[in-house]
Amino acid sequence: MFSFPFKEMRPGQRDIIDNVIETVNSRSKLMINASTGLGKTAAVMLGALEASKQAGKRILVLTSKHTHQKIFYETIKSINLASNTNIKFVGVNGKQSMCLLDNSVDSSLFSEFCRVVREQGACRFYSNTYSKDRSLKPSALNAIQFDVSDPADCIDASRRFEVCPYEISMVYGKSADVVIANYSHAFNEEISNSFFSKLNISPQDTVLVIDEAHNLHSKVQDINSTSISLRTLERAHDEILKYGNAELAKKVKRMIDVIKDIRGEEAVDFSDLFSADDIGIIDDIIEAGESRSSIPPSFTLKRVVQLLLNSDESYLQYASNENERARLNIYSLDPSNKAKDIISRFNSAVLMSGTLKPMDVFADLLGIQDARRLDISDTFVDRNRLVINDTSVTSKFSHRDEQTSAIARNIKKLLIGMNGSSIIFFPSYDFMNRVAPLLGDSKDIIREKQKMTREEKESILHRLKSQNAVLLSVIGGNFSESIGIENNSVKLIVVVGVPFEPPSVRLKALQNYYQSKFGKGFEYAQVLPSMIKTMQAAGRGIRSERDRCTIILMDYRFSMFRKYLPSSTKFSSGDIIESIKSEALSDDR
Repeated sequence: MFSFPFKEMRPGQRDIIDNVIETVNSRSKLMINASTGLGKTAAVMLGALEASKQAGKRILVLTSKHTHQKIFYETIKSINLASNTNIKFVGVNGKQSMCLLDNSVDSSLFSEFCRVVREQGACRFYSNTYSKDRSLKPSALNAIQFDVSDPADCIDASRRFEVCPYEISMVYGKSADVVIANYSHAFNEEISNSFFSKLNISPQDTVLVIDEAHNLHSKVQDINSTSISLRTLERAHDEILKYGNAELAKKVKRMIDVIKDIRGEEAVDFSDLFSADDIGIIDDIIEAGESRSSIPPSFTLKRVVQLLLNSDESYLQYASNENERARLNIYSLDPSNKAKDIISRFNSAVLMSGTLKPMDVFADLLGIQDARRLDISDTFVDRNRLVINDTSVTSKFSHRDEQTSAIARNIKKLLIGMNGSSIIFFPSYDFMNRVAPLLGDSKDIIREKQKMTREEKESILHRLKSQNAVLLSVIGGNFSESIGIENNSVKLIVVVGVPFEPPSVRLKALQNYYQSKFGKGFEYAQVLPSMIKTMQAAGRGIRSERDRCTIILMDYRFSMFRKYLPSSTKFSSGDIIESIKSEALSDDR
């Protein structure tokens, strides 16, 4: 029914297509680990379309960021062109990112803000979209005549006719074969219920495709966590007193007093402070606030109280008070139950990533131990990259002073004679700034800043593509994930140090929880996130089957986590240049 959209398949793509078809037909789950550049998006979508069409199902694709959706738009268009078909798709971003109203509302409050302005008729874009009987007004009908499958095009058309882009995408998407949205559209139930209803999505009749699935467990944790600032608590306290409920105000005051006394971070426990009746009181206060055309601080308090009432050992409550910015945080330690519950509602599910290894770890964290696994690692990517772990140095904090010059010396050796651009990733801005002055000025060295504009980022990417530049960057910063550098411009990637998260109350609680549940606290809480960041950064150099790149992991501690590394990784404790020459010759690269 559908044709492959390119001239020939790359190694592994046929396996992906066949496994996806089998997964949909058997109503099961599939985890796919396949390197960046393999073409897994095209293979997964072809298999999903083939099987879903035959079974009469729709497809819901979820991405971690809306910028990741573009490849799915392009893939579906390519399949349509190759197959002479007309698969209809719609891309949906978050409500706030599509909103045409001028607003500076905190993202956690936007849904409530949107509801309030709609109900009070204060949003002209929404008012121009629907009549009182929920039929579309002429302006909305005009907008929907355009191709609004891409959110950017939808926003342009909606701005032209002064209608709501989000609602236009919902109407357009009701008949879409494929819906492409963000994780929150399925995993945040405050959003998903309305989202599914508007798009006529029935999970049991829908194939779920999750892109960049290595991010899913942490995203689910974030969705099920919340925080509230001390200032908002104080405003909520004053509001409750004004409303006349001294007992509830007393409870909030107790929270305020505890948080004020804390310096740094400290675990707290307010689980028994509130009752279910308090939710009803807060609802009344919220309703009174809405009548004043504002979102009362009690709205944020309600979310906090709801989580406190449902808190168990899988939640951490802690207060943080640094730089006079005090907050109460409620953090979800266990993503597995929520992820398992939501994934299991769908007809079938395909989770894919280039960093979904080891699969048993991700299966545990997502509660999908019954998922089938497909690991396609022996592909052109392994043949086109040389991965060496330089075990002669470390960025370990206790050894940093003595190791800084050795690391700089090894980096300088690598850069000499390098034909092409290079990216050197460091574990922190502080360490990067300590090494940078030792590298000299023989190369065009660019140093990443913590806060960069889009124009500044694009300028750096242009320099990497057009000249032999060296970018000093930070793991988890602006350039370690989700950037594509074309034309094989980057020939060398160096990751300096294992990017472990700094100690914190949250990290300690997470490690203890995972140790209790899985018996692998350090691995799941610290090693896994660090190695995900490492391999994402290492993958910036290869984006197609023609690209070649040398990757140096510069820390002996990487050798302790070999199951997270490519099977082709070499280990060297000697001269790094001689190791590269030796491996390049022996592997005939």
